[in-house]
Amino acid sequence: MKYSEDVQSYSSSSKKSSSAGITTTISGRDFHGNESSAYWLPKDEEEQDRLIGQHFAIKEVYEGNFLTEVKNYVPFTTGARVCDVGCGAGAWLMDMAMEYPNCTFEGVDMVDVDKFEAMPSRINITYGDVTEKLDFPDSVFDFVHMRLFVLALREDEWDHAIREAVRITKPGGVIQLLEYYFTPNFDDHPAVGKVANAIIDNMAARGQDPYIGPKQPRLLTQAGCKVIQIDNRVIDMSKNTPAARKFLWNWERVLKSMMPILSPHLGLSDQNEQQAFMKEVLQGLPTCGNFYWMYTAAAQKL
Repeated sequence: MKYSEDVQSYSSSSKKSSSAGITTTISGRDFHGNESSAYWLPKDEEEQDRLIGQHFAIKEVYEGNFLTEVKNYVPFTTGARVCDVGCGAGAWLMDMAMEYPNCTFEGVDMVDVDKFEAMPSRINITYGDVTEKLDFPDSVFDFVHMRLFVLALREDEWDHAIREAVRITKPGGVIQLLEYYFTPNFDDHPAVGKVANAIIDNMAARGQDPYIGPKQPRLLTQAGCKVIQIDNRVIDMSKNTPAARKFLWNWERVLKSMMPILSPHLGLSDQNEQQAFMKEVLQGLPTCGNFYWMYTAAAQKL
């Protein structure tokens, strides 16, 4: 599959040498061992490659790396200081650095991320946990990007996390948030409904909110910001579009990443049962239409 080859090519040019921190291995996959965190996806190389592919899938849907209104507030062309909170594999940072050579970039992640071998000097990635205090002074960034924390934060951690992102943003600067949002009706395909409900149930057991996406504008306003743009987009995998193909690629891999955690809940006792179930889900996704959404909000710090 060409998309897979493209992701592997990008990944090989930006491979991390190691990730520090306590590691827990479940069913052959490496997870972080930070007991204070609710994050439940792996941190291994296979997952890093998926995150890179997911980045380009999101970029395909939004036709860029930030909402259109953001450029009216952030001086990307002349030079801005940018932070990616929860930078993961660093794909968004690398992509932005190539597009905006006059900007400088900081990435922070809960798992200590070493510099990529091909990392431009304008990018620095360090350890950071947004549920605590990030190691930055107040008001230092023109643009703070934060996305896909729905599987990482507990419901009662969102307010602090967003306020921390706002704290490090300059007055007049912009914060952008993006989260997935599952639609509640999964009757179109039993296997898709089963895995979606398993994800939601697992999140609830961890104190997470699967429906945080629509709440982002309110949280940003409460944190002292003015919302400048809201752009919510459906991910319709029933259509044979480039975006749909990229997200099907992503779902094939995220199911593998989730399976060590979800398989007991799904009653899948061995690898053969897991493989058969994942195949059934992937066959069902293109029949489900408006399966899930991305909710994105950008706001200016007042």
